[in-house]
Amino acid sequence: MLEKHQIVPRLLSEFPGFRARRDECETNLGRDLEIYRDILLFVRFLTDDLYEKQNNKQVLAAFEKMEEFLREGNSEVRALVTFGFFETLRIVAGWKPYGSDAFLHFLYPESRRVWTKLDAAWNLDLDDCGVLEREIVIWRLARQSLGYLNAA
Repeated sequence: MLEKHQIVPRLLSEFPGFRARRDECETNLGRDLEIYRDILLFVRFLTDDLYEKQNNKQVLAAFEKMEEFLREGNSEVRALVTFGFFETLRIVAGWKPYGSDAFLHFLYPESRRVWTKLDAAWNLDLDDCGVLEREIVIWRLARQSLGYLNAA
């Protein structure tokens, strides 16, 4: 089973161009935080360096890799891909002219399931909640519905 510490080395191996973006932001955050920074940087690499430069072959390869991580990863890996990659991608792409829906046709079955669950969570009426409260509700609902709380 794939573990969290294996994700970034696999991304660096598969996507050599990602290394340059990652090296630009080299800081010592500690091992636990660096993976979240690296996933954010990978999302920016995907949107700015691959998608916007119409490198669809590599965009597709990135989504194939995320699908692999969802299938083969432990619960930590699946949660990281869901909330670190897909939710961040939705936010980052949401600020771009093309929007997050531009990536729908790149989704594989497990990734599509994650995307759909995030859609459902994002579409909840949480107007009476504060920002942190809203994030916790979305995180908890998506995590439960995707089976991450009980998965080993």
